[in-house]
Amino acid sequence: MDRMTCGCGEERIPGILARGIAALTLTGLTVMTVTVCALGGVVWVISWWRDRGRTESEESFFDGFGRWEEEEEQDERWRAPP
Repeated sequence: MDRMTCGCGEERIPGILARGIAALTLTGLTVMTVTVCALGGVVWVISWWRDRGRTESEESFFDGFGRWEEEEEQDERWRAPP
């Protein structure tokens, strides 16, 4: 006996499910991306707001390289016998 179908579009169900899963995946990725951007913005604003009251400039990591060389030269001068 042949398969009986009701003619209500059962053959379209796999395509609908595939599109629904793809839509859910893309929606999830979009929501996560927007959330990360929003949290990053909040953290940036909080750090900016906290640091805006400081008038002294903080020393950068790269600021010390020139001074280290000068200190080494001074150390060598002190260590060198007269």
